[in-house]
Amino acid sequence: MVRFSKNSNLSNVFLGIIAVFVLGVIFVQLKTVLMPFVIAILLSIICKPMILWLRNKGIPMFAALFGGLLLFSLVLFLVGWVLFSSTESFIAELPGYQSKMSVIVSDMEAWLISMAERLNLQVSDFKWSDAIQLSSVTAAVTSGLGSFISFVTTTFLVLLFMLFILASSGELGMKVRSAFPEQYADWMASVLKTVDSQVRQYLVTKTLVSVGTGTVTWLTLWLIGVDFPLVFGFIAFTLNYIPNIGSTIAVLFPFALSLLQFETLTAPLLVLLGLGSTQILMGNVIEPRIMGYSLNLSPLLILVSLIFWGWLWGLWGMVLAVPLMATIKIVFENLEPMRPIGKLMNGPAH
Repeated sequence: MVRFSKNSNLSNVFLGIIAVFVLGVIFVQLKTVLMPFVIAILLSIICKPMILWLRNKGIPMFAALFGGLLLFSLVLFLVGWVLFSSTESFIAELPGYQSKMSVIVSDMEAWLISMAERLNLQVSDFKWSDAIQLSSVTAAVTSGLGSFISFVTTTFLVLLFMLFILASSGELGMKVRSAFPEQYADWMASVLKTVDSQVRQYLVTKTLVSVGTGTVTWLTLWLIGVDFPLVFGFIAFTLNYIPNIGSTIAVLFPFALSLLQFETLTAPLLVLLGLGSTQILMGNVIEPRIMGYSLNLSPLLILVSLIFWGWLWGLWGMVLAVPLMATIKIVFENLEPMRPIGKLMNGPAH
């Protein structure tokens, strides 16, 4: 009997692995539709209170949805316009960055050669400065601009999905009460309300902290005089959803550009100090205080989710990985049968 139980558990593990693999293949194949749908669900959770507030003020549903989506579209348009214009400016400035980078690489190459000669080491004739070609960088940026049509298509799908999701805001509880007996309906409605509240609190807090991080990043770089502060502010906002890795990249990118832009190390050090302090303050002090509690996700789970969703949906999958894992953990913690799995998703106790 014990042997059967062990075999049964082992079979369940293998079946779970196969199920995850099959779901991964489905998610990859349906990326064009599923990724905008997931983004639309998360954004709808954030925007739902505004739509319900407008409805409580007597504004018709159509007008409330139109106003909310119009505001969201305006924000996306402004962000896209800033990024597009900044990308054009970046391409125009590339020759200057190219020459400075070549000088830096040539100096480093000469220093390494002199050190190798002192140690009597063989040095190849490969010139690292020749490997840095302006044409390859320009081609990479230009190919990025070529995905603008894909961005517009994804945005349209997100707005379309949000329209239908928000149109049924506030009706799920009533549908549950009408579909199930009273003793089960009350429990299900209570669980749905708790999950909805906690997920919204997490997403709104994370978004507000990300906006604050992006704004402080933009202001810091603008005061120091670093080129393209708005672009780096948007990058900091987006990467703030990726813990640890995202904050590191958001600091290193403007730091690397400041090394090419300025002749001295004063400005790059100010960039490193200012942005590093911002990331630490926002992530470790402000965010926990605003949220009021800590999800305490396991670092290993975060790493695995970043790899998994990055494999499925690329960069946007990595951005969505932690919000999705946080949402799943909140759901599991509010369902009695799944609560042990939610506990296993916890990080080390403090």
